[in-house]
Amino acid sequence: MSHLTWCTILLIISGFKRENAKQNIILILADDLGINDVLWNNPSAPTPHIHSLAASPSGIILDNAYTLPVCTPSRAALMSGTYPFKLGLQRGFGKHSPEGLPLNTTLLPEHLRQEGYSTHGFGKWHLGFCSESYTPLRRGFDTYFGLFVGDDDEHTQITQESKRRARAEKKENMRSRKGREIRNYKKKKNMKKGIKGKNKYWNKNKKQYHQEKEPSKKITKNKKFHSKKKKPNNNKGKQPNDKKKKTSNQGKKPNQITKVKKNNQITKPQKPSKEEKIRQQLLRKPTKFGSNIYGSKAIDVIKSAKKEKPFFIYLALFTKSYPREVSKRRGNINMDEAVAENRRKKLSEMDESVKQIVKALKTSGHYSNTVIFFISDNGARAMLDTENTNNPNYPLRGSKGTVYEGGTKVPAFIHSPGLKTGSNRYAGIFHMVDILPTLLHLAGGHPVSGIDGVNQWEAMSTNVKSPRTTMIYNIDDNFVPAVLDGPGVQPKFQIAIREDNFKLVWGQPKMLHRSYRDAKGRGGLVVDQQVLELYNLEKDPREMHNIANIRMDIVLRLKTLALNYYRDLIPPRFMGLQTTNQVLDANSDFGGLSGWCRAVVSTSCGPLDKNSFYRGRGASDMSELFYGTVPGMVDKRTFCV
Repeated sequence: MSHLTWCTILLIISGFKRENAKQNIILILADDLGINDVLWNNPSAPTPHIHSLAASPSGIILDNAYTLPVCTPSRAALMSGTYPFKLGLQRGFGKHSPEGLPLNTTLLPEHLRQEGYSTHGFGKWHLGFCSESYTPLRRGFDTYFGLFVGDDDEHTQITQESKRRARAEKKENMRSRKGREIRNYKKKKNMKKGIKGKNKYWNKNKKQYHQEKEPSKKITKNKKFHSKKKKPNNNKGKQPNDKKKKTSNQGKKPNQITKVKKNNQITKPQKPSKEEKIRQQLLRKPTKFGSNIYGSKAIDVIKSAKKEKPFFIYLALFTKSYPREVSKRRGNINMDEAVAENRRKKLSEMDESVKQIVKALKTSGHYSNTVIFFISDNGARAMLDTENTNNPNYPLRGSKGTVYEGGTKVPAFIHSPGLKTGSNRYAGIFHMVDILPTLLHLAGGHPVSGIDGVNQWEAMSTNVKSPRTTMIYNIDDNFVPAVLDGPGVQPKFQIAIREDNFKLVWGQPKMLHRSYRDAKGRGGLVVDQQVLELYNLEKDPREMHNIANIRMDIVLRLKTLALNYYRDLIPPRFMGLQTTNQVLDANSDFGGLSGWCRAVVSTSCGPLDKNSFYRGRGASDMSELFYGTVPGMVDKRTFCV
């Protein structure tokens, strides 16, 4: 065989390997991003670089991407491909709760590692850290840099508190030391005056003693009193008029500078605008956990990655903004304006980080073989009126923490140079649980059984109808132990489900409380309004017209479907149970301390029967009987191990 023929065969084989090489995957998860925060829905959004990826011929915008109403459930759905109500994580949990993703759940980075990927996580975890078994390095990540806690502000709480205590102690010490110095000084001064009564005389008119002033004496600097010294004359031999004259503006503050003549016209110096004042206030204290920090870590991975081994980068950015975050920096600025400006600043940081990541992909030669998936964990928090076009969830109803569209419908897109669909808008229903099977398909992995997610790569890449027709917004119930199941218990549950274009909201639209410790007001737990609402989202995407009364046939069908899902519901495991330990660590890059709980391997629940008390009982098992409140269930008892 000729040399030319061998070269041709080698080129064909190498080309075949390159075409079939596994795709690098970058999964970017924003925090509290509404659909009005991106440029393809809002021309004034500060996200031009993200838009350039989404709207390019190699991008697909997901117009019907859905997730869960709050952080932890949505991240659990992403990592597991399973609805969080089946894991007992439908409400999320606080930093003091002994919770985490059950260890029998295989997560996305674990699947990808089995397919030969190097796995790297940066940013917000919020899926448990009380046991080290819950933390990222034990759940499939080769490297991880970020916070275990759910908020970048939580990491600084203990630091701020310790600094406040230190300042208070220092102030008290200074006050005590200064008092001692003054008392010692007075004591020494009185001792130098000699015999009692000396240098005193009687004022007959005012009938009181007066003490003659002693000559002034120099006091050392240690006493913090200084005698006046005569200043040396440095103008010897100079005339009085030789002194340097001050300009009219010298020594004045910028806003006190007098008017300036320019081209025979008197002009005033321009004052900073209100928006500029807000920006300057917020930029005084840049966040330690900005997108640029985590973005730079991702860039380091990209630059050091070898083309022979694919990589997976999970970039979970802190992009939300709360009033407590800006309250100390806003000065006299309106709080809503300060929060809005801080959000824009964080979104701009995220956008710039994405730009730098894409630049690193191109310069390192990885761009042509990389898929970028972008999505938000939930909608934005309630900030402005729904009708306000500056509302991050405009024009949708609701916000973070509700099962309405504003809390669950989020911006998302996928970008890959290999995508050529001819249309960059995908109208099919896409749920957060679909990310795992879709990305695993790209990695060449086998389908995972027993999860709720479906692979949507073929539907998205060819722009055909979505394989998903049904989705769960959330299912939860106010499970109570037997001792609290009295005759006066009030129904308190949440069910939201969609089938095709119809959406049922049954029970409580807002998320249920995370624990019984939130009971307050009216002598007990405040029960939010229980509703029965049906919407046709194709005709009414803003959920303004409840048609439940006129389409009871659809209501009954969706109720039946929802109750079938309800049978798989696992109650939150440790409602009201919190540690008294200090779980935050200001000196740790992770923000939290592990080792104060035992990790849960699995939880199984079912109807109560005579064998329930013997099922799966072991030395380290916990078991509890709960009573639900959803109408329509024949037996509301649930036994969990």
